[in-house]
Amino acid sequence: MFSSIINRQNQSLNFLGFLQDMVDTKKLLALPIAKLQPIENSFKLLKIVLIGEYIKHRTFNGANKALPVLTSSLVNAGFQRVVQLDLERSDLTIHDVLSAVRNADLVVFAGCMTNQWAEIDEHSQKIAAELKKYGRQNVPILVGGYATKSVEDIALITPWITAFCDGEGEESIVEIAHAVAKGTFYQDMQHLPGLCFVDKNGDFYRHHQRTNFHRSVAPRVNNFDDIDQNLGLIHIPKIHDMDIFKNQDGKQLKTAQLFTQRGCPWGCGFCNKSQESNHVVRLSETSFRRQLRHLKWRGYEAVYLDVDTFTVHETAARREAEILKQEGFVWGSNTRIDKIDYEQMCYLVEHNCVYLFFGVEHTLPEVSLASHKFNGSVASQIKQAFDYPDKIKKVFQDMNKAGLPSSYFLILGLPKAKLNADKTKILGYEPTTLADDMSAIRFGLEECHPDFLNFNILRFMPGSLAADTPSHDSYSCVRPCGEQPITAGYFLPRAVQHYGYPQSVEHGVYRLCESVGRYQPITTAINPQRVYETICYAVQLINAKIDAGGKATKLFIDKDLQALGLISRDEMGRYAIAPLEDFAQI
Repeated sequence: MFSSIINRQNQSLNFLGFLQDMVDTKKLLALPIAKLQPIENSFKLLKIVLIGEYIKHRTFNGANKALPVLTSSLVNAGFQRVVQLDLERSDLTIHDVLSAVRNADLVVFAGCMTNQWAEIDEHSQKIAAELKKYGRQNVPILVGGYATKSVEDIALITPWITAFCDGEGEESIVEIAHAVAKGTFYQDMQHLPGLCFVDKNGDFYRHHQRTNFHRSVAPRVNNFDDIDQNLGLIHIPKIHDMDIFKNQDGKQLKTAQLFTQRGCPWGCGFCNKSQESNHVVRLSETSFRRQLRHLKWRGYEAVYLDVDTFTVHETAARREAEILKQEGFVWGSNTRIDKIDYEQMCYLVEHNCVYLFFGVEHTLPEVSLASHKFNGSVASQIKQAFDYPDKIKKVFQDMNKAGLPSSYFLILGLPKAKLNADKTKILGYEPTTLADDMSAIRFGLEECHPDFLNFNILRFMPGSLAADTPSHDSYSCVRPCGEQPITAGYFLPRAVQHYGYPQSVEHGVYRLCESVGRYQPITTAINPQRVYETICYAVQLINAKIDAGGKATKLFIDKDLQALGLISRDEMGRYAIAPLEDFAQI
C-alpha cells in the first residue's frame, strides 16, 4: 500500500510558516485509489489536530509513536487534513498550537503518559478557551494514551476535556473521526470504542466497563501492515536518537523506532500488556521492508524495535534480524531472560544487533515473589524466584561471550515477601531495605558485567497492579496512600490539592533514577538519603572494577544532571558524584 511513498518531509499548508498539515493523500502517499472507500466531502475537509506533549524529565530518548501511527490510520481511512504538532520540537510552542486549532474539527492529545498531566491540563484548558473565542466550543478535545488509566478523578475537574481514549487507537480514532465528520459525535459517544467521559448526569462513563485494572477499553488492532509508523515524523536528534547506537567514531546514529509485533503471550500478573490481549500479531515482511527502506531514504541508520518480547517466536525474530541487516540497519530491542539463549544471541549479533534490554527488576527471590513476577502455584512461584538469579547470571554471561551489549535494570524500593523457615509459604510482605538493593547491584556488577546499568524507583503508575489494586498486601506496605489505589489525579498538582491526596517527598536526587520528576507518587521505602547512598554504592563498585581492569559499566543518567555537573564521567569511565545537598537545588 505504501510501495511508492513520496514523503517530501511533511508537505504542508503553513501556519505561521512552519505548522505542518498532512495534505492530499495521493500527493503524500500515492495510495492506490482502489484501496480507498468512497468518502464524503466532509471527511476530506475535516481538520484533525494531533498534539504530542513534551516530557519534562527523561532518561531514555524515544519518539511519540502515537502521532505518526494515528495519522497513518486516518489518512488510510480518507482523512486528508491531519496535523501533527509535537511539542518536543524546539520550533513549536503552545501559541503555535492555539493558532492551529482555531479551525480544527477534532483535537487529540495523543500518546500521553500519566506523568504529563500537568502539561496536558494547562494546554487543554488553553485550547478550550481559544476555541470558545472563535465560537467553536463544540469541537471535541480528547486525551489518549496511558494517561487515561484511572482518570476518573481528573475527568471530574476538567470539564473542557470532552473524553478520554483508553486503549489501542489505530481503529478507534477512525471511528471517532467518522462520527465527528457526520456530526454525530456527541450522540454516538457512548458507543465509540475506547471513550470514557463525564456524562450529562455528572457520572463517569466507561464503554464496556470492566473491573480489572489491566483492561483497556478500545480493542487491539489485528493488522497494522498498512500503517506507516513514522508517517510525517519530524526527527528531533536530542529526543529521538538513542545513545546506544553509535558508529565506530562514536558519532550518534539517526535512530527510528518500529514495532514488529503487538501483544504478549505470557500473562504475567504484574504487567498489563498480556492481560489486555495475549494474542501476538506480527508485522508482515513486506510492510517491514517497505518501512525500513523509507527510513533509509530519510537518512536513518539505526532502529530500536519497541516490542514487548522480541524473541517470543524464534523463527520470526531471526527473520526480522536478517531483514534489518539486509536493509542496512544496526538495531536493538527488548526481550525476556527466559526467551533467549546463546545460539540466538550469536545469530542476532551476526545480523547487526548491538543492544538487548532485559527488565531484571531485582535479584532477591523475596522481591520477585512480592512483585508477582512469576505465574503458577505458590510453590512454583517460590521455586522460580529462587532459580531466577542463576538464570540472570547465565544470560548476561552468554551475552558478554556473544559480544552483545546488555543493560542491567533495577527498581528501587520494591516490597518483598516474608517466608517461613523452610521457604515454602509466604507469611506477609514488607519494604525492601538499602542492603537489599545493594545486594542486587553487587550481583549485577560482579556476576553479570553489564554494559549499562540503570535504575528506576517504584512509581505507582495507574494501569498497573501496584497502583490500582486496593488492599493488595504486597504493595500496600510501600504505597504512599496505603490500601487505597493510586489514580491519575496523584500526578496532577491541581487534583492533588482538590482531593487532598498525600504526596511523596520531592527531591532532585530522585532524578538519578529513570525519569522521576515532581508529582509522582513513589514507594515509601525510598527517601533521598537512600537513593543517594544507592547510587554512590553503584559508582563505588563501577570505579573499583575499572581500576582493577574490568569493564566500564555505563549508568543511564538524565542529561540535564550531567550538564549541571552533578554527576560526571572521566575518560576511563569512572564516575564522580556531587554531595546530596547539591541535588536539593534542582
